[in-house]
Amino acid sequence: MIDALFDLLGTFYQDGNLAQAEWIARSILQAIPDDIVSLQFLGLVYYRTERRAAAMQAFSTVDRETAAPLSQATGDHELLASTQCLRAASGRGSALAGAWYDLGLLLFRLGRYQQALSALQSALCARPDWQAAQRAMARIAGFSAHRKAHARRRRLPPGR
Repeated sequence: MIDALFDLLGTFYQDGNLAQAEWIARSILQAIPDDIVSLQFLGLVYYRTERRAAAMQAFSTVDRETAAPLSQATGDHELLASTQCLRAASGRGSALAGAWYDLGLLLFRLGRYQQALSALQSALCARPDWQAAQRAMARIAGFSAHRKAHARRRRLPPGR
């Protein structure tokens, strides 16, 4: 059932039917509250339909959900369902490969480098030979590493 919903979400997204893609993402969230996969795609749809504040809220919720320790999870059932969603949305041949790629590029532009890398990794899980996703992932990883090194150098006292 989850696989079919994510395939449908991917099909609607690829066809440009963002209203239906939003409806599917919301439906998954109703069944599995706080599912970060559906929340990310909902944020992507919000952003593409020029609802920037709602998109940023969705991405911030994903940040909080992924940062929360497992002991704060609402229960094993919810954690299992969310894991199943990620597997369905990023499995080889997933219809969501293009959406993962778009999400990765968007998250990079928003300065959410770790989320961007995760989204691109999911795109590559769905389409391992996708060279554009491979290049984007390498560039973002390099950029992120450069920014971290620059931040560390700025924190060092002079003369070190």
